[in-house]
Amino acid sequence: MLHGAAAAGILIASLVVLVSQALSAQIINNSILQRAKAGDIGAMVKVAQAYESGTGTDPDFAEAAHWYERAANAGDPWAQTKLALLYLHGLGVAKDAAASTRWLRRAASSGYGLAQFELGVAYLHGDGVPQDDAEGVHWTREAADKGIADAQGNLGVLYLFGRGVPQDSRSALQWSQKGAKHGSAVAECNLGSMYESGTGVDKNLQTAESWYRRAANRDFPGAEYRLGRLLSFKSADDLKEATVWLQRAADHGDLRARFSMGLLSEQGRGLPQSYVEAAKWYRRAAEAGSAEAQLNLGLLYESGRGVPQDNAQAVRWYSEAAGQGLVPAEWNLGVAYEKGAGVGQDYVKARYWYTQAAQGGDMNAQNSLGRFLYVGLGGNRDREQALHWFTAAADKGDPRAALNLGKMMSEESASDVDRVAAVTWFEIARLRGLDPGPALANLKIHLTSVQSEAALRNASAWVASH
Repeated sequence: MLHGAAAAGILIASLVVLVSQALSAQIINNSILQRAKAGDIGAMVKVAQAYESGTGTDPDFAEAAHWYERAANAGDPWAQTKLALLYLHGLGVAKDAAASTRWLRRAASSGYGLAQFELGVAYLHGDGVPQDDAEGVHWTREAADKGIADAQGNLGVLYLFGRGVPQDSRSALQWSQKGAKHGSAVAECNLGSMYESGTGVDKNLQTAESWYRRAANRDFPGAEYRLGRLLSFKSADDLKEATVWLQRAADHGDLRARFSMGLLSEQGRGLPQSYVEAAKWYRRAAEAGSAEAQLNLGLLYESGRGVPQDNAQAVRWYSEAAGQGLVPAEWNLGVAYEKGAGVGQDYVKARYWYTQAAQGGDMNAQNSLGRFLYVGLGGNRDREQALHWFTAAADKGDPRAALNLGKMMSEESASDVDRVAAVTWFEIARLRGLDPGPALANLKIHLTSVQSEAALRNASAWVASH
């Protein structure tokens, strides 16, 4: 299964959004330059654009920023907005999110819709200002009311997920439709997500695909990914096209698409099976922060598939993913510390990571944590907590945990009630395919036939209900 939820939200801020609003870039000639130097704001913007685009001169973001700043200081809201984004991305000026928001606020306060849109995104992301959903919604709404298409799309996303506003699928649909009508790819993609999931509309995968295609054809990475993911589930014939869209999204920086390309390469679905290619795609996503890709890259290093076998590298990537709270990575890291594979053996750290993964619901970690607690590895013994975690793992179907519960209940000091419980757990392990060996037969010697039959009935009933 490819990674990602159908209705994941999208909030964007992009220089590309603003370029389409600019005056056409022109070659710098003496007349324009002299007018710019004399204080003509329009000429300043033309000179800035020429340096930014490299039209008629070598590209020079520093010169572009210089001329945008002159126009911005003269009060031009378009130049103020452009300068803000140059500061945000560190183009031609030192990267400075705080300076970016100062310029956005000046332009937004004058009522300039594009600046209001970008200022809303800054508050929603916490770029240069404390993250503040209420302020983000305020400025996004201001821009949306002025007809800024992507602001309308973003407002649809906010209503869909109830971020900074009450969750309201009707309002989400209305704002997304407005944005889509005005050509917003984010709004089109959001409509695709709503139709795919059936949120606020009747579920319709064909309509979802249509909206995704519209947004994907505008080079919107989120839609390229969603279209690729949707096609990957349709048929083998669609899988080939799915990989085309996923690769486009991956090349445009979508981490989920990069992870998906790695997964498809590893599985040989729609792409030639190749662990080398899988490792390449996982690495691109992992280095950009994808926890799932970090985990899978670690697994490749542990097994030596597509990369040289290297437990230390495996631990490195498991640690990155575990640091983001990915439960399977926490479990793998616990195993590495317990075994001393790729890292120094450390039962305290193993117990810590088993605890994290167990609390996250991982069956393997719950069984391992129970074992550590029962024996006293990496800390004090705690029979009660060991019983709790073994039971949690057994409830999820782990026969090893059932076997461990049988061993706990059959200690030398066990009562008849404990022995019946022990036989019950041994029978559960056996029914789930794990032979308890002589332990079960030896324990039954101490029980009456009635007790043994009761234990077997209890085990059969327990397995049937779990």
